[in-house]
Amino acid sequence: MRFSLEHLEVFVAVVEAGSFSEAARRLGNAQSRVSTIIANFETDLGVELFDRSGKYPKLTQAGDQLLPRILEMVRHGRELTDEAARIMGEEQTLVRVAVDELLPPMVMVEVLEGLSARYPAMEVDVFWGAMGDVAGLVEAGRVDVGVEMPCRSEPPAGCAWQVLAQTDFCGVAAPHHPLARLTSITRNDVWRHRQILAVSREGNRLPQEFRLGKRIWQCEDSRLIREIIRKGLAWGACARYQVAGDLKRGTMVELPMTLGECGFTNTFFFVWQKEKVLSEAEAWIMGRVSEILKNLCAAK
Repeated sequence: MRFSLEHLEVFVAVVEAGSFSEAARRLGNAQSRVSTIIANFETDLGVELFDRSGKYPKLTQAGDQLLPRILEMVRHGRELTDEAARIMGEEQTLVRVAVDELLPPMVMVEVLEGLSARYPAMEVDVFWGAMGDVAGLVEAGRVDVGVEMPCRSEPPAGCAWQVLAQTDFCGVAAPHHPLARLTSITRNDVWRHRQILAVSREGNRLPQEFRLGKRIWQCEDSRLIREIIRKGLAWGACARYQVAGDLKRGTMVELPMTLGECGFTNTFFFVWQKEKVLSEAEAWIMGRVSEILKNLCAAK
């Protein structure tokens, strides 16, 4: 067998992108080169990794079984090259960051603005996740560091971590929603009305005690959740910093309740693989995200 780390990384890129053409675009290669690398990899392994009979390639049973081992090998390969670069005193050239979708985009924009000034040659990959997705990406070695808000205010068990900031959640509804007219709200009141909750693409859901409505909608994008609430299609809980402007403008009202997520305080964590030593750039990102988040969450 003569396969290399490049073969493994291209295989993972095709799996993540869902097509040879998209993987080629992300890798900056020609599609023909990606196809050739995968074909050579299959020849070296002696198994077919992708079923190419449809519009998009799908993992075969063999490919699906080998995927976890290949992801592990890619992670170890990157750790080896990172360690070699540290030994040689070379500057880190790429940082891969996964970010919880509850982190406002403008926070990452500010972080990237500072990063580009401090490390002008640094390449950056940014990925979004929800409710445990980020920690999963970190643990699998698919990203270097992440900003995670777990379902409960507890650090991810499989990662090293540092607290960044805390924020509270409040129940909100549109001004014309029936719940907005009540001066106090019980479980019976909210049970009759549609509730919208967060869910991850991996299927991770909020704990049962947060599910208060008889009819539930779920969404992995908190920005869409906010728009649905503002339209009056459902009530829900949002991080207070997310809806501060809406509450001030009167496009949303805060519900007088401390049920489920409402009144619940949760934590943003910076996470990385256990035993990993943060690089200078990664430590700088952690500090800058913490600084911005603390100011944002403290604002009323």
